[in-house]
Amino acid sequence: MQCESRLTLDTSAAEYVIDVANVVREPALGGERAADLARFEGLLDALAAFTRDPSVQVYAITDRSLLTDGRLTPQERERLREWYAAGLLEVLPRADDRILELADALAVRVVSADNFLDFHRAYPWIPGSRDRFLRPFLGEDGVIGVRPRIMPVPPEWQVSRKEEEGLLLEAGVLRRWAPTAHRAVLSREWRCPEPGCPLFGAGDRPGTALPRRRKDRVLCPTHGLDLVDAGPRPRRAQVKVVMDGTVRGRFMVTADVPLAVGRAPGEGGVALGAWVEDRAVESVSRTHVVLSYDGSVLWVLDERSANGTRVRRVRPAGDELVPLHHGVVWHLRTGDAVVLHDRLELLPSGRRFVFEEDGAEAASAPPAPAAAGPTMVDVRFDGFDD
Repeated sequence: MQCESRLTLDTSAAEYVIDVANVVREPALGGERAADLARFEGLLDALAAFTRDPSVQVYAITDRSLLTDGRLTPQERERLREWYAAGLLEVLPRADDRILELADALAVRVVSADNFLDFHRAYPWIPGSRDRFLRPFLGEDGVIGVRPRIMPVPPEWQVSRKEEEGLLLEAGVLRRWAPTAHRAVLSREWRCPEPGCPLFGAGDRPGTALPRRRKDRVLCPTHGLDLVDAGPRPRRAQVKVVMDGTVRGRFMVTADVPLAVGRAPGEGGVALGAWVEDRAVESVSRTHVVLSYDGSVLWVLDERSANGTRVRRVRPAGDELVPLHHGVVWHLRTGDAVVLHDRLELLPSGRRFVFEEDGAEAASAPPAPAAAGPTMVDVRFDGFDD
């Protein structure tokens, strides 16, 4: 699969954030050249294998110097410029603070060998973190892989020294946003005054990247200009189609727009056969479930499927399958999946979220979605798109 299909600056879809320059310039990841774009391609393949998701979506960022790095071939530099122009790659004078800004705002995992010592005070969740970072490595077979890493807890003098180095590169250490600021910024569409801005410049392509926020200003990360508020942004929730434990496809559910999912749900619905060519799809009803999203909760309803729907619940003693009866609403917890067939499931994005822990797991009369129709499974998100 080509790199381009795995790159996105859509804050609703990205599941990992990667510093491209850090990977491309890391000799320990193989190859004889000091800078090699093939290392980044190998890392994307490693993430696809790690997640069992061939189309895994990553938010790629690089230092501007990589686009003019003479150690890359002219073809590699041109490819990076094409990604940038197409809105698939974010380019900044310095990438580290932006990587952590994204990880903090979007709750995505960071793939990096960097310890980010100069940001430990700005982001106190870094020291000792066990679940927010992955590290690329070169396996004995010469293939790049990724594995979870535990971030070090360095002595004070090391943190201070790295902060001083950072101050020489950029005036000031980035301060964390408040969670409410994340939600407010991500709930709006933004446009950059700079014509042709690849992140926020095209009127026919919504700016789905994460703006920068400095006090009361919302800025373009590329040009440093104040962005223009272009109105509310429809909230979306991402759902994955999983077959035999492997992600085969994904789709978005837009707030207040009910979405039918099944074998052949008709115009505007999600036909699972587009991703899964298997007899399992034959056991799925034409319209098996209907999903609806209100901006914070994803609802699912099995109206009348022939073979029924179940919910897979993750338990310490092992997974539990619970029938989802027709007309009954289910409240999905972390890790739960909607099972349409023994081998076919719908899974909300694997990104880390704060899920609601109170209330009944199943109810016959939840708050109704905006659109008319039956009630639906409820997934609680932490205030912004999945």
